[in-house]
Formats: sequence, structure tokens, C-alpha cells
Amino acid sequence: MNQPAALIPAPSKRNLLQRLKALELPISEIVDVGVREKTGELLEAFPEHLHHLFEPVSAFFPDLKRNYAKVPHVLYPMALSDRNETKYLSVTSLLRNGVATHSRIVDQSTKVDGLEVISCEQLQVRRFDSIGAATQTDFLLKVDVDGPDLEVLKGFGAKLSMASVVVIEATVWNWLQRAAYLEKNGFQLLDVIDLVYYGDAVYQFDLAFIRRNLVTNRVNPPISLFEGRLWKPFRP
Repeated sequence: MNQPAALIPAPSKRNLLQRLKALELPISEIVDVGVREKTGELLEAFPEHLHHLFEPVSAFFPDLKRNYAKVPHVLYPMALSDRNETKYLSVTSLLRNGVATHSRIVDQSTKVDGLEVISCEQLQVRRFDSIGAATQTDFLLKVDVDGPDLEVLKGFGAKLSMASVVVIEATVWNWLQRAAYLEKNGFQLLDVIDLVYYGDAVYQFDLAFIRRNLVTNRVNPPISLFEGRLWKPFRP
């Protein structure tokens, strides 16, 4: 019997989440670090799950309130990293038109020009394992913070092992360190999704990892027992 078309592997977050649900992997709730105004694919796939939303940029709060109005959620207006300290949150506009597109945590205050740098305010940065968040075992963790994503992972400490699935943004410059850290801490690569090219070369993508004790022959069939029906080259 052929696999349903919707579940044929494709390198997108929406398709990945569909496959995770079809595999019946344990996902108790969502921990979304760097949510901005919403993560649409997680909202669509898990509307009944509790979403723990970490977002330090107050400009996104009205959209968050509206987008998650019918979804169980807790908003944590803070940044996560690998240490507890005070830094600055610089909100910038990639198009230099005063519309917020990115934010980054910096050590010192930067000059606000209203076009490229929209705001720069003092920010409390915390380790996840220090804030007492009441998360259940087997949460799905998504990390997308435009830079210090590895530091966010490190700040979970032993609580990282509570995640069943980790989806983290990476670039060609930093993917190896992030993958190595997750592999060292008991996770296995499941997929590479949401690829973005800059010119003719891949630049950015998301890495999806699964906790190693959840890997079964259904999740990752042994290729030593090769079955032609399971060989599925991706063709857009």
C-alpha cells in the first residue's frame, strides 16, 4: 500500500510535524523559543497542546495575544541563554525601513536610528533550567533566536533530555556545532527542513532531532534490510 501523499517526506516544517504525528511520537506540549508573532506550523499541528512561548520583543506581544487567543499558552517575556545576566536587546529592520524583522542580544547598548536599529533596551537573560517552568516530559522544543541558538540549548541543562523532538535553526556556519551538541546529549538527526538559499548556495535551514531512545525501525528503518519502496528521493 502506498503511503498517503500528505506524508511523503518533504523538507518543510509542516510536513515534518505531520510525519511526527503519524509516527505517534510522544509530544506532550510545545516549548517555542523565539516565537515572534507566531509559529504557524506548530499552531496548526498542535492547537490543543499547551504552548510555552518565549519572546523578549514587546512589539510582538499584541500579535501573540491575538494569534494564540484560542490556544492554551503561557507567554514568557524574556530571552533564554546559557547564563543568567543582564544584557541588551537590539531590535533591527533588515530592510532598514523601521519595521522590526530581527532581534539580537548584545553586551552593550547600541545607538537607535529608527530605521535599521529600532530599539535597544536592557534585558534580563535567563537559563531555562533556572526559571522553574512547569514543563512536562516529551515536549517539542523549537529554537529560532537569530544567532545564540546553541547557548539556548545549553541553558536547558539536564532538562534538555525532557524533549522528545528538537527543531533548531542553523546556517552553513554553525550547523555542525549545534548538531554535535544535540548528538552528544542523546539526540539523532531526523530531517533537514526549510532550506533557504542565498545566491546559488544553501545558507539557512532547520535541523530536526529526535531523542535517541525514541528511534525505532518505524522512525528510521535499517537500510541494511533495503526495501525499494522506502527509497524516496525528494523532487520538488
